[in-house]
Amino acid sequence: LPGGQVIATSELTITGPALASANQLRAWIAAETPRIRAKMQELNRPFLPIPDLYDLYLSIGAEYGIRGDLAFAQAAKETHYWQFTGDVQPHQNNYCGLAAVGRPLTEEDSLNGADPDLVQLIPGTHGATFASPEVGVEAHIQHLYAYAHGPQVELPPGKKLLSPRYNLVNRGSAPTWQQLNARWAVPGLTYGQSIIHDYWIRAVR
Repeated sequence: LPGGQVIATSELTITGPALASANQLRAWIAAETPRIRAKMQELNRPFLPIPDLYDLYLSIGAEYGIRGDLAFAQAAKETHYWQFTGDVQPHQNNYCGLAAVGRPLTEEDSLNGADPDLVQLIPGTHGATFASPEVGVEAHIQHLYAYAHGPQVELPPGKKLLSPRYNLVNRGSAPTWQQLNARWAVPGLTYGQSIIHDYWIRAVR
């Protein structure tokens, strides 16, 4: 890393301060944009403008003690750089595939305690729909918080439950990014390493 610091991939925790600034994240995405545009053209798909979520990920991540820069890198991976080439659609403000389980939602799907004024599970869609980009980012951070902390750790004071999968997580089962392997993504055997090496390191270099 810049300054000569060395971090073992297997030891990089989900909790902790961000190492990349908003400007570094912004510069990384700006550098990637021509490649993404070309890829969308190759796929005969329109290029979708990339939302300005840099400061949101860092500020909300800091409120929860979660590395917002790495969460942003995970969002880049999950959304294919916000081109939404999978089942989740841009209007859902869902940047990490929350509640996208490989089939359309039905009326039987439950919010599991998430705030119904801010989160919807709309039958026929894939994944949760969040009321705003801010809510979508916070739901993503909350879900990481669930993986990083055991059940004895509650949400920070004043926070509403926004992740409809929060109460389904085996709490504290993944304090490091690499331990998300086969948990966040299945089989996902190198999922955490990909977030770090294929995405985040490009921002912090």
